[in-house]
Amino acid sequence: MSGRRIGAWMLLGLLLGGCDPAKERELAAVRAELAATSALVKEQGQRIESLTSELAKARADRVLCEVDRSPPGGAGDAPPAPATDAPPAGEATPTLSPTCAEGTCVVKRSELEAFMAAPEAMARLARVLPAMEDGKAVGFKLFAIRSESPLALLGFKNGDLVRTVAGRAVGDMEALLQAYSQLRTLDRWTVTGTRKSGPFEVTIAVQ
Repeated sequence: MSGRRIGAWMLLGLLLGGCDPAKERELAAVRAELAATSALVKEQGQRIESLTSELAKARADRVLCEVDRSPPGGAGDAPPAPATDAPPAGEATPTLSPTCAEGTCVVKRSELEAFMAAPEAMARLARVLPAMEDGKAVGFKLFAIRSESPLALLGFKNGDLVRTVAGRAVGDMEALLQAYSQLRTLDRWTVTGTRKSGPFEVTIAVQ
């Protein structure tokens, strides 16, 4: 029940109660009941926000686990342990050699296709955690980006909050995977987000 509605009920009680002591006692009881109800509604709302955040993190961990066949990063607000760039024995690691200038990075199609065909290599680029604002999923934060890694060469930094990919909002893992699959059909796309409370933008062109 909203505060405005509770206030309306209290005002109505005052108008009807007058100076009758019995009515005043009834009004006090109603006021106490409304206050308790309001507190309960607020508590349940906070609980729903908490459960929503936990669900988003669990779903992201599940997808990461399926991709790289390894346990997801630890729980909590601290950034996860650094990802390893070392591939399993005998497995070659695809490379990217982008040429970047003024926020746009040009990559070779052959290199990009090799990377996208190797999800295990993609999973080693960074640790990805869902980001929540006011109980709503708004994107994904990147951690454990090593210097000279493909993501670093493309201009991404640790702590970046990615909000859109190729014009598509990536508020949850399903949206992120849809955007990822769309990239195969594009010659150019832009990633936008937030970096240290300010916006950032990275445009990737494929040649």
